[in-house]
Amino acid sequence: MLAAQLRRHSEDLSMYAGFLLNSLSAALPGELLQVRREGRLKARLGGREPAVLAVAVTLGNHRYELERAEFGARPVAKVCHQSGGVVLSTRTVSPDEWSRGLAEALVRTLGADAAAVEALQRLTAP
Repeated sequence: MLAAQLRRHSEDLSMYAGFLLNSLSAALPGELLQVRREGRLKARLGGREPAVLAVAVTLGNHRYELERAEFGARPVAKVCHQSGGVVLSTRTVSPDEWSRGLAEALVRTLGADAAAVEALQRLTAP
């Protein structure tokens, strides 16, 4: 169920980033979740709030990245393998593979943490 919810939100990166932030920020330590937004001036000229351009979740030796070049561009999903903060490999994957991998890593890494379990339940709520 979690993978289906993640896939549903992955098409709109701004919505997805908000979804991740709202659902996971309470359960994940800040160092696991990173968000990159566009500049305020560019957004203001576009008549909107700064759009989220990239989201990265680091779980164990993997970092799950979803990024786009600019507002409205299609996001690119990547899975990075790292050790000691050094990226050893990066694979571009489909949003489906990315969301399944992230869901499995969340369950594996955070499954025993009560706050994380609550966040995962919110992710899978209809």
